[in-house]
Amino acid sequence: MSHIDPNTLALIALGESALPADLDHIRGCVMCQSEVDELTAIAASARSIDAEDRPIAPPAFVWENIESALNADSPAHAGSATNSTNPANPTDPAATVTVRRKSRSMFALAASVGVLIGGLGTYFVVSTDDSSARATVVAQASLDPIRDVKEPASASVQQIDGREVLNVQASGLPATDGFYEVWLLAPDSTSMISVGMLDASEGGQFPLPAGIDLEAFPIVDISLEHFDGDSTHSADSILRGTLII
Repeated sequence: MSHIDPNTLALIALGESALPADLDHIRGCVMCQSEVDELTAIAASARSIDAEDRPIAPPAFVWENIESALNADSPAHAGSATNSTNPANPTDPAATVTVRRKSRSMFALAASVGVLIGGLGTYFVVSTDDSSARATVVAQASLDPIRDVKEPASASVQQIDGREVLNVQASGLPATDGFYEVWLLAPDSTSMISVGMLDASEGGQFPLPAGIDLEAFPIVDISLEHFDGDSTHSADSILRGTLII
């Protein structure tokens, strides 16, 4: 019996439209329905992430334990583990197929909602910096509302230990079932760089790519994006301003 492609299952879990035939198959297939239910729960959890869920730096003993475990995983140890496998009980081919399908489904789902985790990862990189690091402001901008925003917003670029970080201060952004993304645009808006997802309640900090030319990309743009698998700018800008260097 053939099953629904894992990429299609991931899109259905994200709420995308699907062919009636695929939906009929899922309703009558325990395996596909189970995968959709599992992926839907994961997508819902990813969308519910807020500031309190942001990661923190792990204690030193965590890394020490990881290093110890890696050192213990020697070739001799791996060989003994392999030899201990009972050849009389080979892996069930059906189980192998199920695991492979789930892996593909999870990968497809992660590709669609990964921007959420990426945004949190950006926060982690910046927030775990040494608090004694000296920050120098090299550019700043007022962000003017384009629509639906009443609170003032601003952006600045700081140089911290030789690395440039974009700091966006914005609040009062409209509630959305999508997300807000921060971009640096060229003056003619034909070229742009995405720097991360913005926390709608308190702004955020974003490490900039090494060697970026702020004179070539001086415009800070905040756009409203949707979970549609399209990584390009939505053309729906909420705030925008030009950095003064």
